[in-house]
Amino acid sequence: MNKKNESTEMAWGQHVPPLFNYLNTGVGDDVGCTIERQKAPTSLPHVTLENVRSRLSEILKICLTEDLARCHLEEAENLVGFHRSDAKVSMLWLQIKEQAKVNSADELAKQWAALLQVNPQDAAILRLYVRYLMKLRRNAEVPALIDLYLPENIEDADAALVRAGIMVDARLYDESDVLFRKLIGRYNRPNMRVLFAKNLHKRGLLYEAVEVLAPLAEDMDPESRAGKFNVQLMDDYEFFCRLEPLGGVAGNDISMLSLKHALLYFRDREIIARPRQPQRIGLVTGSLGPGGAERQLARLACSLQNLGQSRQQAGDKSLRPLVINVLVKRYTATDAEVATNKKLDFFLNDLLDAKIKVTEINNLPVSNQFGLAIRDPDFLRLLEYLPAQVRYGLTRLFPYFHEHRFDVASLWQDGTCIFGALAALLAGVPVIHLVFRGLPPNLRSARDKPEYHVLYRALAEVPGVYFMSNSKVIAQEYAQWLGLPIERFHILYNGVPVPAITAPVEEERKWLEFAERTQDATETIGGVFRLEPDKQPHTWIRLVHRYLQRRPRARFVLVGDGRLLESIHTLVNELGIQHRLLLVGLSRHVGFWYSKMDVKVLLSLFEGLPNVLIEAQLLGVLTVSTPAGGSGECFTDGLTGHLLSRAENPDLDEACDKISLLTDSVRSNAEVREMAKKRALKLFAVDVTRDTFIGLCKPTITSAMHDELNTA
Repeated sequence: MNKKNESTEMAWGQHVPPLFNYLNTGVGDDVGCTIERQKAPTSLPHVTLENVRSRLSEILKICLTEDLARCHLEEAENLVGFHRSDAKVSMLWLQIKEQAKVNSADELAKQWAALLQVNPQDAAILRLYVRYLMKLRRNAEVPALIDLYLPENIEDADAALVRAGIMVDARLYDESDVLFRKLIGRYNRPNMRVLFAKNLHKRGLLYEAVEVLAPLAEDMDPESRAGKFNVQLMDDYEFFCRLEPLGGVAGNDISMLSLKHALLYFRDREIIARPRQPQRIGLVTGSLGPGGAERQLARLACSLQNLGQSRQQAGDKSLRPLVINVLVKRYTATDAEVATNKKLDFFLNDLLDAKIKVTEINNLPVSNQFGLAIRDPDFLRLLEYLPAQVRYGLTRLFPYFHEHRFDVASLWQDGTCIFGALAALLAGVPVIHLVFRGLPPNLRSARDKPEYHVLYRALAEVPGVYFMSNSKVIAQEYAQWLGLPIERFHILYNGVPVPAITAPVEEERKWLEFAERTQDATETIGGVFRLEPDKQPHTWIRLVHRYLQRRPRARFVLVGDGRLLESIHTLVNELGIQHRLLLVGLSRHVGFWYSKMDVKVLLSLFEGLPNVLIEAQLLGVLTVSTPAGGSGECFTDGLTGHLLSRAENPDLDEACDKISLLTDSVRSNAEVREMAKKRALKLFAVDVTRDTFIGLCKPTITSAMHDELNTA
């Protein structure tokens, strides 16, 4: 080491926080957060740009979680102060802040935009900014951004290659493929073919990657990087062709083929019963927010827990004790979510009060133990190419399922099925529920993914897997989409208790003040739903305006909160209906508000089996609804409610007619309220749902289902 470098090293060692030397070992876990730090001085002439870049790069690698990123934020900020004007330093700093989530998503996006404006020729900044926008789901902004900072110029081959790569990041695959093929057609450079093949391979398009690289294959040095890539590519291609011999690899994503064959590995599995042990049931969901599915899962869990305690107290050895666990992907909100009042833990306290163990899946340790469960080399190879969500479940849920030896893994909603099903199979869970709560993904374009069809078709061949839906309509739609017999689907209606009609003083005061202002009201019409796009709240507000034009002495009550709250307030004021409409906000006491209504209106675009319609019927409130999902199964159409003709762009005049008919019906025939209550109690009582669920916790599906599937 020369003297100049030696003096630099000494200066650096004297002034850098002690944590630097500890973290430089690469340990980088939470222990580092417990070490007291020293603030670096604002200026150190001997701290070189190279050292700052290097250390920030190391910190970024360490920051695998939000907590770790926050742990190292102060050190990173001190380092940035030495060379804040350097583009690479700024890039690293923004990536660390992104991991730490200390700024709102929009604020951080503005910082990326500002950095790009200062460095408009820096493709690395453009690429990172594009990736960040994609994370925020601001995809629509990306094409114009790429065109602005990196317009297509086929004459500049290097820049065009970079543009094609960024398009891949932006999932502009068709445009990227066209550009790659233009470049290959114009220049036919080997590096272009290799880069294109690598991009295709990352997207799972194995056949297409082999095709692009084929003209170079014979002349490649097998020891070169490109040659080694080609060898691996061909090996993968031969492997998947063996699994899909009839040309099934062409045009298919190998991650989908991997998922399919990993699941089919279990189609001849033997289910091992554990009759002498407590029956361990795991209910798995995405969140515990204020939605219908989350409410139903929490309610079922509490009912099962109560049943388990009753069995224990009875001491009847013929009945297996119940152990109930709820596993939630995430219920801890980020700072940004807290700021927007997004509640992912809305039903958490209900579960904890019932003494149910609740586990946050995101906080489970990440483990690769799943690779030890089955040593078959072909199966292990499939695991390498699985979709990211499936690997998420394997690395977190498999160890948990395996350790706790669940008898039942009940997976609620499509996203949970993706990350939970294979983990449950690999852990040997005898019974797996796939619980559908809304229309299938093929009818919900915003949520459709190719994984779903592959997942469910393969699972249909696996013993011990139950397809469950909370309505007949939803079951029929899934059966048609998957080409399965409707008999494969079990109906688990929502269990809904009769809502209490009491409320705290502040909510009673809201009603009394509104009732005082609207003493002339002839009828009270209400809504209880989240203010989210699929509930069409703006349409609901326009319906209020239309109805008041017909019957100006009506009054309306809307209970719920959500992302569209601010725009709802704006629309109410624009229409001038604020004096006849009470916006209650989020409430845990919906029964109180139902007790004030004559008719309840739901205008959802999508639904499973709406709890809110059942709750209304249980209190004798008549209902009007769009034909979304199983809404029509919640009431007797034409008697205790009315179903509108369509869910998309509902006819507001038709809705006004139906509401008028029901309000007049209540006045002329008080018995109609009792009819609504009796039917709802018969179909949707909590103990009825619980007993149906328990009946579906036995592995009764056998190999006979293979014959049934093959004849479908």
